[in-house]
Amino acid sequence: MSKIEEALNKAKQSREKGLRISSLKNNSADAESVGAIVPLQTENGEIQYKSSTKEIALMDNGNILDKNQLSELKIIHSEMTDNKISNTYRDLRTKLIQKSQGKNFIAMVTSCVPVHDSGSTTLNIATAFSFDESKTSLLIDCNLNNPKLDYLLEMEAYKGLTDYLEDNSIPVDSIMHKTGIKRLKTIPAGTARETATEYFTSLRMRELMSDLLSRYSDRYIFLDAAPINDSADTRILVELCDFVIMVVPYGSATKSIIAESIDAIGKEKLLGIVFNEKPKLPNLKLINKLKK
Repeated sequence: MSKIEEALNKAKQSREKGLRISSLKNNSADAESVGAIVPLQTENGEIQYKSSTKEIALMDNGNILDKNQLSELKIIHSEMTDNKISNTYRDLRTKLIQKSQGKNFIAMVTSCVPVHDSGSTTLNIATAFSFDESKTSLLIDCNLNNPKLDYLLEMEAYKGLTDYLEDNSIPVDSIMHKTGIKRLKTIPAGTARETATEYFTSLRMRELMSDLLSRYSDRYIFLDAAPINDSADTRILVELCDFVIMVVPYGSATKSIIAESIDAIGKEKLLGIVFNEKPKLPNLKLINKLKK
C-alpha cells in the first residue's frame, strides 16, 4: 500500500470517527461563532452537544455588501432582477440538504476542464446556503496553485489554509475571514506554497476538516478545488468530502472528458453536474421587429 493510499484510508477513518476532540476542549463560543455548542446533561449522565441558532444572529459579519456591490462581483442575492440564477443555486442547496438528510456536510466543487476554474460556482452555492438565517457557510479555497476566491471577493491577501497547515501555532479562528456576506466566512488558500498533495494528506488537514464539520451542526463547508482531471490533490480531496459537484463549461468538454471526471470522482460521491457559461438564445421577436 502506498503512502498516499495509507493517508487516504486514515482520512476516511478519521472522518467516520468524528474527531470531536477540539470541539470538546472549546465548548465556549464567542459572538462570532457559527452557533454555540451547548452541553446538555442527559438522564444517564452522558453529555450531548448541539448547535444553538441563537448565536447565528449575533455573528459579526463585518461590513455587509449591498445588492449593487454583490451584482458587480457576480454574487447572487435575494433582490436580483433575474431570479433564475439565484433559484438555480437554491435548487442545488435543496438537493444537497435532501441528500445529506438534513445533516451538515463537506461539499467539494471542481471543474472537468483544466483551463476552467469553479470558483464562482462554489462561491454562489455557499452564498445560497447563507440565505437561510438558520444556516452558515464556510468557503475554503483548496485550489492552491490558482486560488480565485480572494480575487472574486476582492479580499486582501490574508493568511489561510497553507499557513495553518504549515504552522501548528496558528489557530483556526485566525484564518477564517469575513466576506461581506451574512453568515458566510472564508478560509483563503494562504501565502505559503508547498506540494499540495502533501498538505491534503497531512494529519493536520484531516483534523481540520473533521473539527470544522463536527464543531457546529449548522455549518456547511464548501471546498473550491482545482480541475479534477488536472490535479492529483483534488482527487485526494474527494476522500475528505461527502459530496462533489462538477462544473462543466458549455461547449468546452467532450463526453470522454466528462466520463473520465466522473470515474475519478466516483458515482457514490458525485451529487451532480452544473453546466455553466451557456450562451443566451437570441430574442427572435426583437430580431424580427428590428428587421421591419
